[in-house]
Amino acid sequence: MTRAVTPAGARAPLRPARRWWAVARRLWWPASIAALAALCAAAAPAGTIAVAAAPSAAPPALVARAAANAHQHLLACAPGYPGSTRQAQPTMDEFAAMLAAAAGLPTDAVSAEYQEREQPGVERLRDPATTLALVPLPFFLKYEQEFRLHAFAQVVDQDGHAAEVWSLVAASGRVHAPADLDGWEVTGIPGYAPAFVRGPVLGRWGSLPAGARIVFNRRVLGALRRVAGGEPVAVVLDRAQTAALAELPQADVYEVVTQSPPLPVALLASVGDRVPEAEIATLREAVLRVHESARFQEVLDTLRLTRFAPLDGAALEAARAAYREAL
Repeated sequence: MTRAVTPAGARAPLRPARRWWAVARRLWWPASIAALAALCAAAAPAGTIAVAAAPSAAPPALVARAAANAHQHLLACAPGYPGSTRQAQPTMDEFAAMLAAAAGLPTDAVSAEYQEREQPGVERLRDPATTLALVPLPFFLKYEQEFRLHAFAQVVDQDGHAAEVWSLVAASGRVHAPADLDGWEVTGIPGYAPAFVRGPVLGRWGSLPAGARIVFNRRVLGALRRVAGGEPVAVVLDRAQTAALAELPQADVYEVVTQSPPLPVALLASVGDRVPEAEIATLREAVLRVHESARFQEVLDTLRLTRFAPLDGAALEAARAAYREAL
């Protein structure tokens, strides 16, 4: 499928500098994953490249409580998105308190942290103190088997989307079929999970040639400049990033070559057998109803999410099957 990018709906004009900043912000910090990034906007303005501190070992008392199933520790990890563990912690504390209150647990029964890099997130999953994970679909599929992740709810972002549609963007007229990408670089934030790009994102379009290199890149604007400069590069963008294309200078340079089927945005999961089934059921019921309470609305707004929704098992299974086929 080849579809040219069309202009967005009419809106009040922005002065060039402000217009570019608005577009850049949406391309670099899309709303669909902002919920996972703990969205410490007040602490880290958009455009700031923050370096996360290396995760420290969990306190022995926390490990002991987790082993005794008396404490739940949630890891939110969104590789490639802004913010740092330190900056996000106040918001994660609010999120943990919200979960505990909604589930009828003591305030200190749930804790949470955010990691914006893949490896620190993986290290935290190895820690027996980590019992829950809130992660985007590429991360979930990549580590589902290794850490026995069991999804039980999914995120609905601030725009009301529980599903993400990914787009492959290239220079207009240069890519018509997967074979055209032989020798090309396919880049974007989900590039840390190559099988996710080859399978759930592009598998319906066709099989990428072996010569196509899938590369992780959180600097989407830089990748798009390379596309405009004529380099053999195609970029994988999410819904918000794709919508922002129409407002870029020389928007007609870009073309949406193909799009993925709707895929879950992000998933809330238990880790291994660290959470008893009864507690998972309690947490599931709690997260599915938090949006009904005005008490928690401010926290949800800060997280830039609308609510949590029941898991779309069919969509997840389809994504899982496409991922495995691409391995």
